[in-house]
Amino acid sequence: MYKEKSHIKYLIVKLAIFVVLAVLVFIFREQLVEHLKYFIGGLILLYGVEEILFEVIFHGKNFWKCEKTYLGLVELILGITLFFFPLEATAEEVVKMTCVIWAAWSIIREAFEIRELIVEIKSVVLTIISGIESVAAIVLSVMLLLEPGEHHAMIHLYLLLAELVLTPLVPLLDEVIEERKNKRSEQKKIS
Repeated sequence: MYKEKSHIKYLIVKLAIFVVLAVLVFIFREQLVEHLKYFIGGLILLYGVEEILFEVIFHGKNFWKCEKTYLGLVELILGITLFFFPLEATAEEVVKMTCVIWAAWSIIREAFEIRELIVEIKSVVLTIISGIESVAAIVLSVMLLLEPGEHHAMIHLYLLLAELVLTPLVPLLDEVIEERKNKRSEQKKIS
C-alpha cells in the first residue's frame, strides 16, 4: 500500500513537472528548433535518468532486473551522443542527426509503451488514448527518419507537447482508477 501511494505521489510530481515543461516547449518552440540538439539531447538524458532512478527507488537493488533500466541506459547513450555530436558539423547535419536520434528514441519509447498497454493498463479508455498517441508517434517518427529536417522536427515538437502530458497522466489515471476499484471492492466485502 505504501509503495502504491508513493507511486501516485511520484506520478503527480512528474505530471506537474512535465506540464510545465510542455508549456515551456510551446512558448519557446521556435528557439528550441534553433537549439534542437541540446534540447532533445537534454530531454533524452532527463528521461533516461528518470527511468533509472525510478527503477532504483521502487525496486531497490533488483533495479537491474527491470527492462526500463535498460531503456534508461539506451536513453543516456542517445542523449550523450547528441551533446557530443561533432562541433565542426554544419547546422543542417546537426539537425538531421538530431532528427534521426529523436525518431529512433521515439520509436523505442513507443514500443515500450505499446507493450505496457498490452500488459499493464487496465482502463479501456486510457488504453485507446495511449495507443493512438503511440501509433501517431511512431508514424511521425518514421516520417522524421525518412525526411529529417526542421519542418518535421517542428511537427514532432507539437507531438512532444501531447506526449509530455500523457506520459505521466495515463499511468496516474490508471493508478487512481485501480485504487477506486479496490476501495469499492473492499466496501462491498464489508457490507
